[in-house]
Amino acid sequence: MLFNFENPLVVQKDGTIIVEANHKQFPIIQPMLSQMAILEKATLSTHTYKLSPYSIWSAQSQGIQVTEIINFLDEYCKYPLAQSVVQYVEEHYQRANSIIMEKINGECLLIFKDEGAKQTLLKDKKINKLLEKGKDQWCFQEVSRGELKRLCLTYGYFINDRIGYEKGQQLKIQMLANVNLRPYQKEAIKEFHKNGKTMGGNGIVVMPCGSGKTIVGLGIMEKVKEEVLIITSSETSMKQWQREIAEKTTVPLENVGLYSSSLKEVKPITIASYQMMIYRDHNTKQFIHLPLFNERNWGLIIYDEVHLLPAPIFKTTAGIQGKKRLGLTATLVREDGKQEEVYSLIGPKQYEVSWKGLENNGWIAKTFCKEIRINFSERELKQYVESNQQQQFKIASVNPTKIEVIKKLLQKHEQQPTLIIGQYIDQLAEVAEKLQLPMITGKTPQKERELLYEKFRQGEIGVLVVSKVANFAVDLPDAEVAIQISGAFGSRQEEAQRVGRVLRPKQDKNEAFFYSIVTRNTKEEHCSSHRQLFMLEQGYSYEVEEWLS
Repeated sequence: MLFNFENPLVVQKDGTIIVEANHKQFPIIQPMLSQMAILEKATLSTHTYKLSPYSIWSAQSQGIQVTEIINFLDEYCKYPLAQSVVQYVEEHYQRANSIIMEKINGECLLIFKDEGAKQTLLKDKKINKLLEKGKDQWCFQEVSRGELKRLCLTYGYFINDRIGYEKGQQLKIQMLANVNLRPYQKEAIKEFHKNGKTMGGNGIVVMPCGSGKTIVGLGIMEKVKEEVLIITSSETSMKQWQREIAEKTTVPLENVGLYSSSLKEVKPITIASYQMMIYRDHNTKQFIHLPLFNERNWGLIIYDEVHLLPAPIFKTTAGIQGKKRLGLTATLVREDGKQEEVYSLIGPKQYEVSWKGLENNGWIAKTFCKEIRINFSERELKQYVESNQQQQFKIASVNPTKIEVIKKLLQKHEQQPTLIIGQYIDQLAEVAEKLQLPMITGKTPQKERELLYEKFRQGEIGVLVVSKVANFAVDLPDAEVAIQISGAFGSRQEEAQRVGRVLRPKQDKNEAFFYSIVTRNTKEEHCSSHRQLFMLEQGYSYEVEEWLS
C-alpha cells in the first residue's frame, strides 16, 4: 500500500472527504471538489465534503467523467482509495445513465439500461400505475413525464430525458447592438441552448449576484425566440426584468406584461411573482393563478431565483415538462434539501461560474468577509441562559451591543453606500430609530420602496436598513458595504444572497465589504458557521474579529 502524507485529502469509506483548508494545493483542488461533492462542514483548518448520488449526477451533467472523479480522489488522497468508494462512485455514475426517456413514433418510452434499476423501480405501485408494457419497452402518457422523474428520484435515480420540447408561439426578439455580453455570459447561453432541441433547452444556470443573470436570461430568450413566462421573487424584481427587456432588446414595451396583485396582463412576455402564483382563494383554497402556466403557448419558462421554488410550483412544473425551462440562481442551496427535486423537474445544472474566477477578472467586486464576535451584557446573558433554544437564538441575534459595532463600521466606511440587513423587524426598527436611518421592510409600500431604492442608487441616501425583502433580486448596484446583524438561523442561501448585494463591480478599487455581527459562544455563532458554508465553498474566507468592549 502506498501512502502520501503530503497530500491534502482523507477519503473515508462512507464517502466523507476531509480536506486540509490551509494546504498549498487547496486552491487547486477546491473547484473540482465542489463539483463532485457537497460541503457539509468547514473550520479554519479543515473542510468536510460528502459524496452523494445527487453530487455525482451533478458532476456527470457538467461533463465530468467517472474516471476523472476516481483519479482525482486517488491522486490527492493521503491513503489508498478504498474500493468501496470506487464502487459507490461507479454505481451512482452508472445510475445517471440507467433510465432514459425518449419519444419514438409519437410514443413516450421509459427505457431501462440497467436491470437492477428496472427491478427496483417497477416494484413501486405509483410508478407501475403510470407505465404500460409495450413490446420491448415501457410506455407512458406524456403528462406523466414529470411525475415519473420525481418518483424515480426518491430511489436515487435521475432520469435522462431526451423527449424534447413542444414549439411555443413565435416571438420576435433580438438583443440591441450596444449590449456587449461578457465571455462567461456567452458561454452560459451556449451551454443552455446547445443544439436547441433535445440536447439543450432545460436546466439551471448558477452565477453570483451582480454577474448578469438577467442578461443571460435575455440571451437565451433571443436564442429560443418563443413566448416567455418569467417567474421571479418580488414585484421589484418583476419591474427590474421589465426594465432590462425594454432597455436591452427590440421587444416593444406593450408586448411585456406584468402579472401582479394590481395588474394582470398576459402578453407574449409575461412576468409574475412566486407569491402571486401560489395565492389561494380564501373560500375554495384553490391556487387561482397557477393556470397562468397554460394561459398561452409559452415556449420558455424562466424561474428567477429558482432555489425559492415553492411546493405548489414543483407540482405544476412536473406537468409542463414539454416547455423549455431555465432556472437562474446565485446558489442552488435549499435548507429543506429539495435541490434534487429542482434539478429533476427544471433540469440539470447547465452552467456554473465560480465567484472567485469572476472576481479575479474584475467582473465582480473583490469582497472581504469578516465575522465580528461580541459579548452579552450581564443582563442579556442571564436572560439568554434562562431561555429555551429558539428564544436563545433571537436573544443572541438582537444583542443591543450590536448597535455600537454598527456605529463604528459606519464611521469606518463613512463615504461608502452601506446596507444594514437583518431578520427581526423590531431590531431593525431600533437601529433605524437610534441611528436616524431610512428602513425598508415587507410592509413598506411599493412606491416608497422604489423611491428609497432610487435615492440609494443616486447617492442621496448613504445607508439603508433593510429586512429580508432585500435578499433577492433587488437592483442596488452601488452598495459597497453590507452589515448583517441577524439572519434566518443557519441559512447558507441567505448568506450568499446577502453577500451578493455588494458584489456588483465598483469604480476605482473595485472592493466591497461584508460584515456579520454575532454574539460569541451562543446559538447564533453556531448557526453562523453553517451559514458561511456556501461562501467558503466558493473560495472565500471569513476573518474573525473579537470585539471585547
